[in-house]
Amino acid sequence: MNGTDVQSTLREMWETRPARPRHDRKVAGVAAAIARRYDIDPVLVRVGFVVAALYGIGAALYIAGWVLLPEADENDPTDGAAAATKPGKRPHPGLLIALIVAAVVGTGAIFGHDGGIIWPAIIALGLLFLLHRSRGGRGVAGPHAPAPAAHDPQTVNLRKEGTTAEQETTELDPVTGEPKPTPPSWDPLGAAPFAWDLPEPAPEPAPEPPAPRRRPPVTAVTLAVALVTGGVLGALLLGGTNLMSLPTLLAIVLGILGAGLVVGAFVRAGRGIIPFALIMCLLTWGAMQIPTDSLRGGVGNTEVRPVSVDMLAPSYERAAGNIELDLRGLDLSVPAGVGATALPQDPGVPAPPAPPVPPVETRVDVGMGNLEVWVPANGDVTVHADAGVGHVQFGNRESGGSSARIDVVDDLGADGIRSGRPIVLDLHAGLGNVEVHRG
Repeated sequence: MNGTDVQSTLREMWETRPARPRHDRKVAGVAAAIARRYDIDPVLVRVGFVVAALYGIGAALYIAGWVLLPEADENDPTDGAAAATKPGKRPHPGLLIALIVAAVVGTGAIFGHDGGIIWPAIIALGLLFLLHRSRGGRGVAGPHAPAPAAHDPQTVNLRKEGTTAEQETTELDPVTGEPKPTPPSWDPLGAAPFAWDLPEPAPEPAPEPPAPRRRPPVTAVTLAVALVTGGVLGALLLGGTNLMSLPTLLAIVLGILGAGLVVGAFVRAGRGIIPFALIMCLLTWGAMQIPTDSLRGGVGNTEVRPVSVDMLAPSYERAAGNIELDLRGLDLSVPAGVGATALPQDPGVPAPPAPPVPPVETRVDVGMGNLEVWVPANGDVTVHADAGVGHVQFGNRESGGSSARIDVVDDLGADGIRSGRPIVLDLHAGLGNVEVHRG
């Protein structure tokens, strides 16, 4: 493909650009127009705009299509105007304002990164170019498409071998469009066919209605492949095989559903896959946000109130449920001989530094649920808390949303004096809240 082919293709794309329909559109008819032009499912085009919006360019491309593509005429038969029960409604002005705001926010959100909006725009236009190269001869061209070369409908060449020049052409009947028979110059027997007095021919039988088109079983096949693949990979994952993680498994199933949507868009089938794909998108996103190692420990609520270090377990886990850990009654006194400065054996040698006081450590994991910890008012606390999706709080420090996290080191409490054994807390919640209070 050389430069001339590219120029001719671009010129053809512009001349045959489709008209935005009035009776089959969701917003302004841009996706429906592109789908009708290239004879593909409009759902695929709308999904493409949504994917482009994730990269900040989707709203801008839709506005460009709204401006560049003309609107279909009121009586355009290709728009379904004859079968429409009510006139097509115009999009609400608020939609245009929302699209403009989305375009400004989307492009501004990534404008400072390498490539900005240039690469997403180039990729989107390149895909449209390739779509026109492969399916430009299908679908319904726009109102500005050049008309095919016309021929002279006034005469038809009926000349046969052995005929004279006077019999070379025959005029067409202006009513029926059929050639007018020309009587021969000499017909002694009256054999001219148009002079015969024959009965009218019987009307042709009505053609049989076409058989209903059977849609390919794209939905059933895609769901079956996704179910079998997910079942096999899930069995391997539950069997302890470190072949992949849960988000990877869900992403593979989502990819199968996406491939089914692409195939279904070209054969006009597979719309039943859409709800399953949306659910799988949410599950994949949730699996990426929630650590899979937190889904251990059973289901239920746990309340722990240790009064000695020996009663405090190194870790507490719950797959689903709430955990409440109350350390306000915990004995944090330093054992005898720990942390004391050793007396020097030689008066001239300085005493060695006292060994550090061993901390009291524990780890708490909750897959889905809330985690609440109470610590003494004057305790020395170090907290490392995070939540995949949720809220984390320690005193006046807060963090919320996705991947919320708080790190506090050596908080000495209300008295501000280092005393007793320090507490080190490692707190995790996949989907839920983590709160640490002083009592």
